Amino acid sequence: MSSPGEGPSDSQTSRNGSTRKNKVASRENGIVMRNWSSRSSARPMPIPLKSLNEGHRMDPQERIFLEAAERGDKHTIMRCLQAQPHVNINCTNILGRSAIQIAVDNENIEIVELLLKQDGVKIGDALLYAIREGVYRIVEMLINHPSISRHMLGPEWAKTKIQGDESSDYSPDISPIILAAHCNQFEILQLLLSRGARIDRPHQLSCSCTRCREQVSDDSLRHSLLRIHTYRALASPAWISLTSPDPILTAFKLSWELELLANKENEFKDTYVELSENCKKYACDLLDQCRSSEEVIAVLNKGDGPDDDPVLDPEKLTLARLKLSLKYEQKRFVSHPHCQQLLASIWYDGLPGWRKRHTFTKFLICLGLICIWPFMAVYYLFFPKSQMGQMIRTPFMKFLYHSTSFVVFLLLLILASTEISSIDGRGMSRGPPPSQLEWLITFWVIGFIWSECKQLWEEGLKAYIRQWWNWLDFIMLALYLCTFSCRIVGYIQLEFWPERYGPRDMLRSDWPHNDPTLISEGLFAIANVFSFARFIYLFLQHPHLGPLQISLGCMLIDIAKFLFIFFLVLISFACGLNQLYWHYGNEDNLASDAFLTLPSTLTTLFWSLFSITHITDVVIDAPNLHIPQLMGSLLFGAYHVASIIVLLNMLIAMMSNSFNSIEDHADREWKFARSKLWMGYFDEGSTSPTPFNLIVSPKSVYFFLKATKDFLCKCCSREEPKLRRQSMGTIKHDANSNNHVNSIASERPKYTPNSETTSVQTTEDIPKYEDIMARLVSRYIHQFKKNLRNQEVNEDDLLEIKQDISSLRYELREDRKRETARATGHIDNLKRDIMRSLKPGLHSNMNGIPGNPPISPTSSFNSGIPYTISGNVMSQQELDYLKREITMELKHEIREAVGEIVEAMNTNAMNNSTAPALPSNSNDLYHTHLYTQL
Repeated sequence: MSSPGEGPSDSQTSRNGSTRKNKVASRENGIVMRNWSSRSSARPMPIPLKSLNEGHRMDPQERIFLEAAERGDKHTIMRCLQAQPHVNINCTNILGRSAIQIAVDNENIEIVELLLKQDGVKIGDALLYAIREGVYRIVEMLINHPSISRHMLGPEWAKTKIQGDESSDYSPDISPIILAAHCNQFEILQLLLSRGARIDRPHQLSCSCTRCREQVSDDSLRHSLLRIHTYRALASPAWISLTSPDPILTAFKLSWELELLANKENEFKDTYVELSENCKKYACDLLDQCRSSEEVIAVLNKGDGPDDDPVLDPEKLTLARLKLSLKYEQKRFVSHPHCQQLLASIWYDGLPGWRKRHTFTKFLICLGLICIWPFMAVYYLFFPKSQMGQMIRTPFMKFLYHSTSFVVFLLLLILASTEISSIDGRGMSRGPPPSQLEWLITFWVIGFIWSECKQLWEEGLKAYIRQWWNWLDFIMLALYLCTFSCRIVGYIQLEFWPERYGPRDMLRSDWPHNDPTLISEGLFAIANVFSFARFIYLFLQHPHLGPLQISLGCMLIDIAKFLFIFFLVLISFACGLNQLYWHYGNEDNLASDAFLTLPSTLTTLFWSLFSITHITDVVIDAPNLHIPQLMGSLLFGAYHVASIIVLLNMLIAMMSNSFNSIEDHADREWKFARSKLWMGYFDEGSTSPTPFNLIVSPKSVYFFLKATKDFLCKCCSREEPKLRRQSMGTIKHDANSNNHVNSIASERPKYTPNSETTSVQTTEDIPKYEDIMARLVSRYIHQFKKNLRNQEVNEDDLLEIKQDISSLRYELREDRKRETARATGHIDNLKRDIMRSLKPGLHSNMNGIPGNPPISPTSSFNSGIPYTISGNVMSQQELDYLKREITMELKHEIREAVGEIVEAMNTNAMNNSTAPALPSNSNDLYHTHLYTQL
């Protein structure tokens, strides 16, 4: 182990100036620089980096100071700060990192606290390092420093950066609160919010305000990156959890906004899509924290407005939040098990144990219910409030009867398309009156139109046109209306003006080409195709046919994209071939007239994809026209290569990709589509299927009269509408509450690590939804932190452990030095005490020595400090004098004792001559031996 004043070892130097994200890279850079410096004497080479090429000369004292900060040697740092002249506390190493930044990166709280007490310390990016490391104590110390103001924690952080002095780790646009949101540091983010930090929401992409124009004109890339950094912070779970009063609604709207930005800013599409997926995942994770059906109902029943309290009564479910998730395409949220379990329980309400029954049993029950369908429909018209009527109003029964009605409609279409409808010989009749079968079809179509009108009134135009199945219904019903209109026009023409439009009965070959009956038959045929295609929508209920139907819908979109390119290729070759062959239209040189006109050329090229045309169509029967024939053959062959080999295989690849994409998430896609189907039957109304919905029921008459009465009373009354009564704990929101982070943060229940249901409501009456949402957010935060603790140890953690061990090493070294000094002083005090006990008169003798101060008689044995003389520490001369005096006194005492022993032994020897004689007391060697033994 080297002393604190010595330079660091090679392994320590290689870690100098490392950051948490780039610790490994910094260590490698240090090794490369060390190796380069060892070879620089042999062959000097210029370094391409400007910062290293200019050289980074440091004072030796500064180098020791920074190395001590890297090792965690607090005592060496203190000596450097107390030395004269004082070391520059803001000095940086070769990577531009100061001592406080190094200490923060190493999470050394003691060194950071020591450096913050020094005058003139510059924090710089040390606050960002502390936020990234997640050390709450260091962040709190840094933001409490006088140099950090409240405004610097937010958007004004970039103003503190000097031009050309930007950090290599962070962009100037990344403020402390943005970084805390990026890293999902819940406690640190709450601390910054309590200090008044905020995040300004980006303006719209099409905003043309002065600020946006200036930012775009100065640096468009910096402007785009600032928007991305801000949206990344706004989309973080920590920010939404701590600032939003309704986190799920905020996640929905933000994910939808990010998807729109992904389509507009294609340069950063992947980034916006990733942020949108994070918002969707966060909403799903909050729903995953629900532990009871009550909590799930409260979440799914919450409305869009701030004052819309959820309905917890299972019999009055609105599922407003679920409808909103369908609007914002939140497939993860809708397909979540908690959501699907509630939907399934509502769907099969009134049929207990339905899902546990055998498939054959279900088929028999459904068949029996279908057989009594007309009687049940009539019964419901007169007794809608009865027990049987309540069962008919359940979603499953409504779906069963509406599906049965549509199947009957398809059977009528099949009968109308067969020979049964032409038994009366009306094939030659123009404008015939409708038959009984056609009257039934008409009633069904009118019933479907009335049902669609009610759906459009209840959902609204935007919600109605958002579902492409409604477009299919609209096209189908529009074709049927056109069919009926043409039939009516044809009937009226031949009924009232036969002399103008000709006779009613005549051969079809003699009919006019624009006869209304011919047009109606064509439209009716197309409408039949759409009708049978509409029945595929009911397959969404089945778990195996549903994903196939979704894949088919995606493939239709691929076909529409493909047709755009295909028609471009088709028109280009058609124009070329028509330009080449139209010259020979008046001659008999062509085998056919396939390419004489542009429409015929388009038709020929289209049907050639299916091998219907012949190769002889491009042959020119003339001996001298080889070049036009060769050019035509080349164009015709190139068309087949481009259309069949290239375009059709591209279409197959696109369709396969769409199918695989749906298949990878088949369960999610199917549950989302099925939920859309189910939601159409959850709402009140539309219980009677077609054509029974055309019958005016007593309930409809009652509601019509009641609505008329309310309207008349409202017109006659001049009273102002009463305000809606609010509960004591309802939070009031301003229209611009989303733009003020402080107000939002104050309304949001704050997170407390030691409590799961802590809230900041001041009133005792807490809204149910707010209470449940606070619990969900608290559970999510605890689960998030638990997952972080369960992560595997990485190399950054190992480097932190090494730094802690290095810091502990120097602490132990300093403690050992202090113990050694304390033991030495203790031994000296012990010697002085021995001296006093042996020679009480020693003090008087020492006081007579010239130049020596009087010795204090107070003992310092118990104090643990060196013996003092008149309050001063004894010098080396005084200690040597004490040693000599002790030795002289010991020798004197020993001589006296030995003399007495020798005298006694000589007296005995005179009496007994055989006794051994002792040596003379004048023997100095004997005296020295006794002194040594003592």
